[in-house]
Amino acid sequence: MPALVDDGAPGSLVLPDGRSIEFAIRYSTRARSARLRVGAREGLVVVVPAGLQRERVNLLVASKRDWIATKLDDIEAIRHLIPKVSPARPQAFDLPALAETWRVEYREMRRASVGAKTDQPGRIVVFGAISDVDACHAALRRWLARRAAEALPPWLERVAAQCGQQPAAVAIKNQRTRWGSCAASGRISLNCKLLFLPRELVRYVMVHELCHLVEPNHSHRFWAQVRRSEGTADHLHGQMRDAWKHVPPWAQRGSGTAL
Repeated sequence: MPALVDDGAPGSLVLPDGRSIEFAIRYSTRARSARLRVGAREGLVVVVPAGLQRERVNLLVASKRDWIATKLDDIEAIRHLIPKVSPARPQAFDLPALAETWRVEYREMRRASVGAKTDQPGRIVVFGAISDVDACHAALRRWLARRAAEALPPWLERVAAQCGQQPAAVAIKNQRTRWGSCAASGRISLNCKLLFLPRELVRYVMVHELCHLVEPNHSHRFWAQVRRSEGTADHLHGQMRDAWKHVPPWAQRGSGTAL
């Protein structure tokens, strides 16, 4: 059985203001508890453990009506900024986290796939069947993940030394709804799209996840730990709410609202 299975039949919910919305239900063989996410493109998605009764799913979603309504309002306020069509191939882009600017060149080659490589400092070459715009975007996302794998783990190591914590391992992912996560095993995962953020926000995400090594929750003790490690944590946390806007459309594989 796949790790994540779409239920197929959407659920429905009436919000406090009378709006009626539908939501997708996805059963996960890996999920230990239910989780809700609200995205600009997917709307409300509910991921629940495999076998959880539909009635219990509906009750859970209903109990979160106020939170869902707030998230939907937040997204509606910025919906006009979300591109309606697939963007063109980028000719250049910045990675503020690393103070880097990259120019992109495209070379048509007789091959079915598309790849991307660093040709020289500051220049990426995308090669292959470059008439396929989506494939070019995917190749650039793979390049981005490789660049993040080079830059983010040593950066996290330096921040960890400052915070007095040490993760068991570091993973680089292209997560759709999270900038980072910390597993019970002590492994910290970082989103490769962090490279599009200002340096202070990247450091804040790292501090946030490192503090989860001490407090694996979002309790008052956790936030106190974050503030001890980062004096401007409250200000930076507020900036993270709109941080996804730093990410160009070609690099996005979805849009979410949570850290």
